[in-house]
Amino acid sequence: MQPLKIAILSTSRIVEEFLQHLAEMPEISVQALCCRPQSGDKARAWAQRYGVPAVYTDEDACYAAGGFDAVYIGTANHLHYAAAKRALQAGYSVILEKPFTGTAAEARELFALADEKGVMLLEAITVYYLPQYAFLQQELAKIGPVRGAMASFCARSRRYDDFLNGIWNTTFDPACQGGALNDMNVYNLHLLCGLLGAPQKAEYRASRAANGIDTAGLALLDYGEFTAAALGAKDSEGVNGTVIQGPGGYLVVEGGTNALPTVYSVLGGVRGGGARTDAPQAGRFRMAYEFAEFARILQQRDKAAEAAARARTLAVMDLLDELQGRV
Repeated sequence: MQPLKIAILSTSRIVEEFLQHLAEMPEISVQALCCRPQSGDKARAWAQRYGVPAVYTDEDACYAAGGFDAVYIGTANHLHYAAAKRALQAGYSVILEKPFTGTAAEARELFALADEKGVMLLEAITVYYLPQYAFLQQELAKIGPVRGAMASFCARSRRYDDFLNGIWNTTFDPACQGGALNDMNVYNLHLLCGLLGAPQKAEYRASRAANGIDTAGLALLDYGEFTAAALGAKDSEGVNGTVIQGPGGYLVVEGGTNALPTVYSVLGGVRGGGARTDAPQAGRFRMAYEFAEFARILQQRDKAAEAAARARTLAVMDLLDELQGRV
């Protein structure tokens, strides 16, 4: 199978991280970088460093020139919906960074547009494509009925000091869909919803700055017979990880829910005396797994896999609506 040819929209930090590991992703061939005019020098430097043939500072010109099959969008959160809509209207499949859109209604509109245009739309969310996630799915039934779950992903943003000093940035601007829920906690929600399903109801208890942005917050997910908690923070560090427990044992993630670096199960026994089984270690960069699968889905036109990914995205978007009081 030939590499999937893509254009990348944005020169954001996640895009830089992607390009730094591009050599580890033979399934992907980047044919173009597209950015705002003020970021053109950065894009041209990246293009030279990573062997990208073309740079554009105008989306229309980029899409008209073509030479690629899909567009990977890594813009700021509040730009996701409009950017994806333009790419879909131009007839390209889209890989859209998380958080997918501002609302579930926007997400459904984009999926309908993708169907109308006969292209595909996928959310770039690392969790589901990692081998450690498959291990968690396999081990989950062994712990018996879930009785509790906690997930935490907290990291003090490099932009937090700027925010405290009154320097504007999108990360801490409510109008730009910034904040802890839309960033760190999205990974927690995808992990918990992916493994446990959608909760019956949910609420969000946020720590808010004067401008209303949630610099940290706890999402409580009510499953009827148990409650799961998801903590995300951009104003402070923490011990990141996840525990899902039942009468037959527990599952553990040590580290961020975006990468699941260390994963194991402890089954049977009492008071910590059970047998530990470790998940296989990831052998590739965390984004390599999702992009390898995206390439396969798009090139093979795997509608079943796209539908499953779509259902996961919409479940979390519906949950985000509820947590942010939009329903």
